[in-house]
Amino acid sequence: MRNTVGVDSWLLTTNFYFPLKFTPTSHFGIRASSTTNASNESVSCKSLSCGRRSLLSMTTLSLVMPCDTVNNTLAAADESFRLREEIRKVLSKGKAAGVLRLVFHDAGTFEIDEKVGGMNGSIVFELDRPENKGLKKSLKILEKAKSQIDLVQPVSWADIIALAGAEAVSLCGGPSIPIQLGRIDSLLLDPEGQLPEESLDATSLKQCFERKGFSTQELVALSGAHTLGSKGFGNPIVFDNAYFKILMEKPWLSSAGMTSMVGLPSDRALVEDDECVRWISKYAEDQSLFFEDFKNAYTKLVDTGATWKKSL
Repeated sequence: MRNTVGVDSWLLTTNFYFPLKFTPTSHFGIRASSTTNASNESVSCKSLSCGRRSLLSMTTLSLVMPCDTVNNTLAAADESFRLREEIRKVLSKGKAAGVLRLVFHDAGTFEIDEKVGGMNGSIVFELDRPENKGLKKSLKILEKAKSQIDLVQPVSWADIIALAGAEAVSLCGGPSIPIQLGRIDSLLLDPEGQLPEESLDATSLKQCFERKGFSTQELVALSGAHTLGSKGFGNPIVFDNAYFKILMEKPWLSSAGMTSMVGLPSDRALVEDDECVRWISKYAEDQSLFFEDFKNAYTKLVDTGATWKKSL
């Protein structure tokens, strides 16, 4: 069983970190709540303290979950918390776009039919490839966090990159994305030529993403990550729906100077496709919808093709 923990808030109890809330999703997750007799009151951990109250809370939790499940969940929560803490020490808004790009270039190599690629940490061996130019800086940022975490418990590059991308999104104002841990790093390079090329038209982009198991809607949602960075879509350190609003305006058609430099050819191609435009217009009008769909697509991206540790 793979453990996923959405960290909303934490309290330090006797010897472990205890999450105030476990966040369930349709994809994965565990809810740590229970009802008490006819009152249907949820078990509350709002003011855990050492001593009797901690013991009482743990006793209650053990009544609604098997002991092994409780221990595994707490261990996963503690590991996720430590990872996030170390990542936050080295991450900044100015570095967020590069870290998020690192995620896409590691996970984006997946191909369904060939059963290769995916979120497997192989990017650390592939930094000299032309399409990965500039990513050495992003990896170096995470090396410091990983070295600190490895002193306590070794963590895979695949896990730390997936989690760092989620933290980058959250740091810049985007949605909070729960990440399950337990990916195993590959010792081999992924095949070359698996990433979507920047020059693809909409039809080719859709076909490329379909080979990776992603729908047109997921293609458009994931493309919204370009709202971060220097591609010209609004504030480069704010994760919002400006990408879609600006796409709808097509500023590159203007003769006004630098507006012709907005976006990549693949970004501009999206608004020439009717199916893509339907989703672009939805996200331009509804940022909450974009956040929810991006969260789900990102989760799928970093889980697809990954090899997982087996639970004991």
